[in-house]
Amino acid sequence: DRLFTRLGASDHILKGESTFFVELSETSTILQHSTKHSLVLLDELGRGTATFDGTAIAWAVVRRLAYGIQCRTMFSTHYHALVDELSDNPLVRLGHMSCMVENEEEEDQSKETITFLYK
Repeated sequence: DRLFTRLGASDHILKGESTFFVELSETSTILQHSTKHSLVLLDELGRGTATFDGTAIAWAVVRRLAYGIQCRTMFSTHYHALVDELSDNPLVRLGHMSCMVENEEEEDQSKETITFLYK
């Protein structure tokens, strides 16, 4: 029925809303309005927090999407504990994406080139 995305990092600093606040607000909207027929794309939820806090937020959202809403979801994360926890879950299929970074030694990060590798 709908496509929901939570990608990238942005803030509404003039409204007094931090990047973390905006991220959680957008995620809350997704959790409130998605249905079993929705497609949800979430990227690095909980980034910018302490590892334990970020893992807890990401875990709670994944549980709600998988067990509660049961919609199709693509969820990228760098929280290895979350990946380990979900490795045997029949409602979740894990994938891994490798990448190659060129010009990594450059001081200016905008000169780096990232190529995602597909196997």
